[in-house]
Amino acid sequence: MLPSLNWLQAHERFLLWGIAFAGLILRLAAIAAFGHAPESDELAYRSMALNLLAGKGIVDHMGNLAMYNVGYPLFVLTPAFLVNPDGLTLARVFNALLGSASIFVCHAIARELGSGVVGRLIAAALWAFYLPAAIYVVYLAKENLMTLLVLGSVYFSLQLVSGGGRLAAIGCGACFGGLALTGNAGLSLLVIVPAALYFSRKSGAARIQLAVLVLIAATAIPAPWVMRNMHALGAPILNTNGGFNLYLGNNPASTGMFVSIGETPRGETWQSLRRQGEVYASEILRKEAISWIEENPRQFVALAVQKLVYFWMPPFHRGAGEQSKAEILVRTLWAIQFVILALGALGSLFIGPLRRNRGVGLLWLAIGSYTAVHMIFYVIFRYREPIMPLLCVLAALVIEHFVSRMAGCTGTRQQG
Repeated sequence: MLPSLNWLQAHERFLLWGIAFAGLILRLAAIAAFGHAPESDELAYRSMALNLLAGKGIVDHMGNLAMYNVGYPLFVLTPAFLVNPDGLTLARVFNALLGSASIFVCHAIARELGSGVVGRLIAAALWAFYLPAAIYVVYLAKENLMTLLVLGSVYFSLQLVSGGGRLAAIGCGACFGGLALTGNAGLSLLVIVPAALYFSRKSGAARIQLAVLVLIAATAIPAPWVMRNMHALGAPILNTNGGFNLYLGNNPASTGMFVSIGETPRGETWQSLRRQGEVYASEILRKEAISWIEENPRQFVALAVQKLVYFWMPPFHRGAGEQSKAEILVRTLWAIQFVILALGALGSLFIGPLRRNRGVGLLWLAIGSYTAVHMIFYVIFRYREPIMPLLCVLAALVIEHFVSRMAGCTGTRQQG
């Protein structure tokens, strides 16, 4: 027998904390059970944090000053390694705490969308128990921080829609400032800010003031890092991987997924190009990628569509090496969860009250813009993790809609 709405409302805070605690336990269990040695980008992030603590400045393991985004190693790994430079456990615990915080923000976003208690708790629970969200805390990956910042930017944007003022604008800008340092792809969500202000009930002058506050907060946070790069590299940039990533996604060897630079036409000359400076190397690769796009427009479009398919492909792929029964089970459950979330989220496009909800439209705009940016570059499956909580929220609203109909009551209200 299902609990009554009155009981759920009376115990909502307790239930939310219980869901968040269970989600934290799942993440800590993944840390204890999953043995993983840092590799690839993780080595860069770790070296950036350790070099900073050693007084050498923010430098990665290949000697780059700004090839990788600084946000995650600066805000997460540096405090963790300050306590124990040789241990990874505390860094992973920090990842788990970030994941638990995201559970609360999922609940808050559902509330901003007008969800009832059922939808709010389901949104939190779907993200709490989404298996990749637990497993990825083991990795020293920027997505652990990026996910919380993406959710924060969406939450504060929704607050602007519902009449939020200066605090909402500053919070929104701060999240985007954090994304500028942590993951450039997250900046694609900036399109939701003008949309949110357009749908807000504020006057024209008030909207302009709020937009200025968002802009000030968003630029103030990364400003010191940009100034550092201007001094160290001679260019006011966030990082030097833009041209590199654009080239990996747009060259004669591109497949839509990540390919090593060594497998591209630049492979043989990459090391010599790197030695001429990371800013220069990035600019050369950017020009070569744009040149390839201009010379192969049809192939570029076809490849972009292929990247779209890859980005939202259900996780039916196999892991590297021999798989244990436990890994096969986890991957199977992950695939089932993903399909349910994707179909549930799509359901919001076919349900009248949800389709007319401006906040739901804002979430779809965020999902669409984030997907589009990866159609220009390349796809790695973990890149979609920062927006998976938005699918959890949308799926929760759909589930609540049908639960409410079955119960003969209205669980969601339309946002005006």
